[in-house]
Amino acid sequence: MELNIIPVEGTPPVARTHVISVTIRTFKGRRNVQAHLFRLAGETEAAEELAALRGVPGLVGAPLEPGADDLTGPEAETDALRTVLEAFTEAERDAVVDYLSRRYADRLTCIIACPLQLPVPRGVVPFSALPEGKTMGVIRFDDVPRYPLPFAMRGFYDLAQHEPLVHEQE
Repeated sequence: MELNIIPVEGTPPVARTHVISVTIRTFKGRRNVQAHLFRLAGETEAAEELAALRGVPGLVGAPLEPGADDLTGPEAETDALRTVLEAFTEAERDAVVDYLSRRYADRLTCIIACPLQLPVPRGVVPFSALPEGKTMGVIRFDDVPRYPLPFAMRGFYDLAQHEPLVHEQE
């Protein structure tokens, strides 16, 4: 299993600046499925952290689509800040990487941890807000028996982005 941890350069404006993705060897009939991991805070914790982030300069940037009026309001800013809340601290990143390396080493081909690109543009939707459907879903790591981490962790995937194990005949 390949492990790639890219450190944060300089001093980030907040501690939650680490994002993690994994590549799963085989998952739901697909090969090399990439899952983007995110931290899921409880409602009270998220509200408190979100309030604290609102005063930090440099976290939220310009809209993804310049001139998009719907991306200038408070909802777009809140979504961008919720994306920051889903990131991990350095200690959480290390705990996640250690846990995945021990528990899922035979199922993962790669773990990549890197800094969250700041500022987060308005218009970015947090992983926790993406709808689950036929090809998109969430792995609930924290529902696995004997999950050892003190915070909830999920992984968002989109099966449509990955080749099937067996090619379907037309």
